[in-house]
This record gives sequence, structure tokens and C-alpha cells, in this order.
Amino acid sequence: MEKEWLGESVAGNPTVEEATSGLTNAEASEVSQENQVHESASPESTTEPQAEALTTSGSFLQSIRDSLRQWLDLQRQIRTYPKRAHQRLQDIEAAFLAYRVTYASLTYKAPKIEDELQKLYHEICETIPSLEQKNRRIPLFIYTNPKLRSIKNAWDDLSARQDLLLEKLAAAPKRLDFYNRMQLMREKKRLEELRRRENAARLEAATESVKKVISYVESQCKNDEPVLFGNEVLTFQDARSLWEQILNEILQQRSEETTEVEELLTRLRMLEESVRDYPTLSKQIQRIGERFSRLIAYHDLLSSYGKRIIPQAEIARASAIMYEQIPALWATGQYQQLKVMLERVENFLNFYENTVELEIAIGERRRPGFTQSLSPTIFPGAAGLSPLINLARVLVAAIDQRDRFMVGHSERVARYAIETAKRMNWSGSDLEFIEIAALLHDIGKISIPEAVLTKVKPLTSQEWKMIQMHPYYGAQIVRQMNAFSRIVPWIYHHQEHWDGTGYPDQLSKQEIPPASAIIAVAEAYTMMTTDLPYRSGFTSEEALNKIREAAGTQFNPEVAEAFIEAVRDSQSQSS
Repeated sequence: MEKEWLGESVAGNPTVEEATSGLTNAEASEVSQENQVHESASPESTTEPQAEALTTSGSFLQSIRDSLRQWLDLQRQIRTYPKRAHQRLQDIEAAFLAYRVTYASLTYKAPKIEDELQKLYHEICETIPSLEQKNRRIPLFIYTNPKLRSIKNAWDDLSARQDLLLEKLAAAPKRLDFYNRMQLMREKKRLEELRRRENAARLEAATESVKKVISYVESQCKNDEPVLFGNEVLTFQDARSLWEQILNEILQQRSEETTEVEELLTRLRMLEESVRDYPTLSKQIQRIGERFSRLIAYHDLLSSYGKRIIPQAEIARASAIMYEQIPALWATGQYQQLKVMLERVENFLNFYENTVELEIAIGERRRPGFTQSLSPTIFPGAAGLSPLINLARVLVAAIDQRDRFMVGHSERVARYAIETAKRMNWSGSDLEFIEIAALLHDIGKISIPEAVLTKVKPLTSQEWKMIQMHPYYGAQIVRQMNAFSRIVPWIYHHQEHWDGTGYPDQLSKQEIPPASAIIAVAEAYTMMTTDLPYRSGFTSEEALNKIREAAGTQFNPEVAEAFIEAVRDSQSQSS
């Protein structure tokens, strides 16, 4: 019975020679050795004495049967491994796809986890073809049980590694998420520390900037007299004490970390702006105070003669601003609100000043000595705006360097403008402001290309449009300084014509600011009497005649007449 089973089992298998055909010498040798072992264990290779021993020894026969059963079972198991391995590989690839989705969504990848998974995956992918080749290269029935067990163990090891990889892929998202969160926490801490250092550096730089500005302003104002403002005395030391108090409060909040950094930086910037504005602001307060005192004194004088122009309620409101709100805002360092209040008072002055002064001038003509009762303190000296006038001259020097044909032009325009304004009864700070405006009337030419400014040949239409933009540029430049806010429209409209043919806004007649009209005449006369490369200048008389001819078209007739008289008076005095 056993022999028949073995005969059926082996009869269908190829011979050793057939199985080893096509193999290399080494492989054939291995198969031969395996076959020899196999034959020695085969029932048909047993000799008659051995057969007799088997029949007499049931235990030995049972061991042979068990060995054959294992031999067949091992072959059957080994043949099932490749299919199972490929199925598991598909599961691994599906798990890898899910892992990749998680991996791609994370900010910080874990390179060690990725390397570990990739290494194990590549080992599996390389092992499967190797084992399959071993299954196919040599028929399994040629191997003995130990060799088959070795092959099976290799497949079992592969299967264990596949299971391990699947477990790792299943656990990888959590590991990646943990790694990502840890890295995010570290990065957050790093960024917070970096931001803290940057904010500390910004605060330190802003604090040092404020201190430097305070020192600079102190050096600039050390020789300045205190600003007398009504019953108040506004000194630099008072302002400095306030600035240092505010700075100390900011530094205290910084050390306690009770306030956001951006808010502290904003307060430091505002404090620095306030300190920078101090010299100009103090002069502006003094100047407006002088104008207000003069206006009220003039108006009181007119009222004593029964000529009331300003309603008493408006005087009371303006006085409350001047002598109560402005000093209080100054003392508490509320400079932005202070500027608003100063602007309101200045609007009040601009609205009534010319009318009141005109009435005073009429009263003086009708009654000589009409203003003798006024206190001399309402006639301020001419030095109040001298620092700004000097600044204007510095800016004019920059223009002169760009246009060699017009060196000294702005100075001459300023001189003629002042003489004309005096002829029209302008006085005090009004003369100072018109001097500044006349000096800076062409400041906008800084924005015009030098090739256009110095061009000798006629300008093209495009170049002429560029030249016509200089009043606009000039107004934008002057607008940057609060102290010059009054003269911005004077500079912007100094090229307007009485008949509306000028630029930039084609204003006409009374729409043109009087100061702009004065500058226009002074500039025209200066241009006409200047020698240029393409023409010789007119004589003074020729230029005056042309101005007289243009009065009522290009020039304000009243201003033209005052200018002609001022020039003739100046010439007669010099002769």
C-alpha cells in the first residue's frame, strides 16, 4: 500500500536529469546532492535488508511516513506563499496610500519614520521576486525537508515583515501627528522667542530714538526764550519733564508686560512726533497768540468808536480756546488735539483779520494817530519766523544749484514781494510769511528734470506741461511742514492770472489769494529784467510798462499799481 502511494506520488514527477536541465553547474550540483539525500530516504531506494528492518520496526516506518507527509505539506504551503505575499503587498500599498495622505497634510515630516517604512517596504519588494525565483528555478519536490523548511521559513519571515510593515503603517499617522505637533510646538516657541527678541529690539530702538530727539530738540531750543501765552509761561523744561514722564510710564508698562508691544510702539512714535513738532509748535503758538492779541486789541479800538465787526460770542469762544484749552493741552502733551485747536483759532483769525485791519487802516487815514493808544506789544518784531526764513533760504539754494540761469531769482522775488506788501499795508508776521512764500514759490521745480529747467531751445508741449506742474509739486512739498500750512495756497496759486487764463486751477480776480497775486507780479518783473541765454533782459522801465499793460488781464490791478510804486520808491531811494 505504501509503495503504491509512493509510486503514484513520484511517477508523475520528472526525472532528476529532466529537472536539472537548463540549470547552471552550481545549481545542478546542488540538485544532485539533494536528490541523493532524497533517494536515500525514498522507500524504493531501500535494500531488502532495510525493507525487512522497516517491516520489523513500525516506528521507523511511521517516521518515514511522517517525513513524506511533511515533505508534501511543505511543498503545498510553499506554493501558496507567493499569492498570499502579493495580496499582502496590495494591502501594504493601500495602507501606504492612506499613510501618504496623512504625510502630505502635515507641516513637519518625520524623516526617520519615512526612512524606516521605505527601507522595510523595499526589502519586502526585493525579497518576493527572489523567493519566487527560487520556487520556480528548481522544482520543490527535488528539495529535502530541511531545505523546504528553510524556504518556508524565508516565506514566513517575509510574511512577518509584511505584518510588521502593516502595523507600522497603521501606527504611522499617530506617530507623524505626534512628531508634527512636537515640531509645531518647538517652532512656535522658537518664533515666540524670536518675536520677543525682535519686539525688545524695536522697543529699545524706539526708546533710544525718543531720547535722541529730546536731546536734539533741547540743543536747538536751549537759547529760546519762554513762550509767553496769555497768563501762561510755556517753557522747554516743562515740556521735557512731561516727555520724560510719558517715557517712564511706557517703560514701566514694557517691564510689566501689561500692554501690547504695538501699542507701546505707537505711543513711542507719537511721543517722538510730539518732541519733533515742539520747536515749530511753540513758534506757532506764540505767533497765533500775537495775532490774536493784536486782532482783539484792534477790534476793541474799533468798538470804542462804535464799529463792531466780530460778534462777541465768537470772541468769547476763541478766547476760551486761546487762554484755557490751548495751555491745558500744551501742559498735558495732547499735541494732536492742540493742533486742532490752533487751526480753529487760525481760521477765526483768517476770517476776520483782513477786515479788521482794513478798518484800522481806514481809521488811521481819517484820523491820524488813531492807533496811538494801542499797546506796543501788539506789534511783534520781525524775528519771530526768522528760523523758518533761514530754512526757506536753504531750500532755495537747492533750486539755484539745479538752474544756473535763475540763481538769486527767488531772493529778488522775495524782496519785491515784501516791498509790495508793505505798500499794501501788510505788517508783522504777514510780511514774514509772504517772504517765506516768495522764497519757496518755485520749490516745486525740484521735481522737474534739470534738462527741462535748463533747456535753451523752446519747450515741447509735454515739457511745458511738466513746468506747469511745479506749483502743485511746491504745494505738496511745503504741506509737509505744519509751520508752512498758511502759505500752501499762496505757492499753489502763484501762476494764476487775473483773467482766469493762468494755472493750475484757472482762478480769476478775487478768487486768487492776495499773496499769490503779489508773488506773481514780483516774479514776472524779476524774469523780465533777467538776462537769459536766448534773450537779453528788459530795462526796469520797460518791465514796469509791461506790468502796467497787463494789469487787469494777467495781474491784479491793485497789486500791479502797488508794485510799480514800490519799485519806483526803491529806485528813487537808491539813487
